[in-house]
Amino acid sequence: MVWTILIVIIAIALLRFNSYLNNDNNDLHDITLSEKFNVVVKMINDAAFNGNGSLTVLNKKKFNLCKEGENQIIQFHYNTGHLIITWEYNSFQEEIIHKKKFYDVRNLSISEQQKIGEQMITEMTNVVEGHKNDVLDTI
Repeated sequence: MVWTILIVIIAIALLRFNSYLNNDNNDLHDITLSEKFNVVVKMINDAAFNGNGSLTVLNKKKFNLCKEGENQIIQFHYNTGHLIITWEYNSFQEEIIHKKKFYDVRNLSISEQQKIGEQMITEMTNVVEGHKNDVLDTI
């Protein structure tokens, strides 16, 4: 009896996860990931690279935003309706990584995308400034 219930629960969880993955594929069927989150991408590109960053598509659900010769790279990863942005920045011979997961982002309005962009830019600015202050305090 317990095994049957456990198997049913696992089967339901797997079916639900598979459904989320299928929804991701449907979301990205006619549009690229960078197009889906174009407002966020543009805002972060403007803040990090003065609008001169370039995209490197890793797969349908993941791409990097970077600029040759710069000391930072931003990765966008979309999975099961969530967006993970990982911002890597090299400063004072150390790598700073700021990672943020945004939940339930399948159908965002422009203002919701702007909030995500503003939040990431503000958080990363604070992280970098905090790191610079820590390094300068030790000198």
